[in-house]
Amino acid sequence: MLEIRKITLDSPDFAEIKRLYEDSFPSNERRAFEPLVTDATGHAETLGFYDGGAFVGFASLLLVGDIAHIIYFATEEKLRGRGCGSSALAAMHSRYDGRRVIVDVERERVGAENNEIRRRRRAFYLRNGYEPTRVRYNWRGDDYEILSHGGDVSGEEFGDFYRTLDNETECLAEY
Repeated sequence: MLEIRKITLDSPDFAEIKRLYEDSFPSNERRAFEPLVTDATGHAETLGFYDGGAFVGFASLLLVGDIAHIIYFATEEKLRGRGCGSSALAAMHSRYDGRRVIVDVERERVGAENNEIRRRRRAFYLRNGYEPTRVRYNWRGDDYEILSHGGDVSGEEFGDFYRTLDNETECLAEY
């Protein structure tokens, strides 16, 4: 199993993790990275994954009640397809045992340049024990669906999750 380290601004690998974040997500999906790392409310956590001390990838999650929402997750490009992502998910499932772990994935769309990536990303999560939910939403002009590990999540619960964040933290006010 991979080693997990909670990332702070002072973490030795902070710059490397931020680079992977910027390289892995299109600019329209990125937010300021530092608030995810510095959140003092307990609702946001950024994790680094290591194999034998070598950096493998990272995840940023939002935590409310019994839901852990993966909002950013990436492995180093040179390590993709080698099981590192699946190992990182397994490590997160252990860390958040007793919580439902959810992730949003872009839905396939006719004419989308990255339909194959969308299809592969969804298949990856399904292979790793995630189940589709009925939660769908549109954000910044793209359609998403929620996949869940450890139990279903309703649309009402998903809405409550973000209402709680809006009321208790400023780290992701723009979500």
